[in-house]
Amino acid sequence: MVTAKSDERRKAILRASIDLVSEHGAEWLTMARIGEATGLSRSAIYQYFESKDHVLGELLIDDMADLSNEIDRIVASVNDPMEQIRIWIHYSLAHLASADHLVVREISMTHLREEQRGELMAMHGFFLTTLHSPLIQLGVSDPTSLGSMIFGAVNSAAQRIYSGKSFIHEAATLEKFVIAGIEAAI
Repeated sequence: MVTAKSDERRKAILRASIDLVSEHGAEWLTMARIGEATGLSRSAIYQYFESKDHVLGELLIDDMADLSNEIDRIVASVNDPMEQIRIWIHYSLAHLASADHLVVREISMTHLREEQRGELMAMHGFFLTTLHSPLIQLGVSDPTSLGSMIFGAVNSAAQRIYSGKSFIHEAATLEKFVIAGIEAAI
């Protein structure tokens, strides 16, 4: 049974973990260090997570869930499919270029347990459906392929931002690129 207190503790463990990984790297993270950072005993940490890899996997899953839920919420308030795509592009780019996502991204896929890997892949597919729906409304014949290409372009722009390029410039260029691709596909 999940209580408000246990949910609070779980969130505190994940927040401390992302801070520790950000500062020291994923390999440095231990259950004891998480306990020190949260003020919880090591055994208390194990009540919520069975291992460091479980914690790291949950960071990835929570990051994807946060992104997907927020984009869904924002896009649902807009009726114009092209505007929905613009929102998806800009919000996805802002999230992928954020400091927290950079930390999560650096967590190696080797830290994911098999069930977390499957859950993350399913969440990624759900995340892309928010992009597929407006592409279908616009008449794109292969929204799955185009959606994957758009996501690849967003990732590429995020990489350029990580390397020091201007967010505003990259976002504007990305939008022009994606809109031109969509217009060519319809």
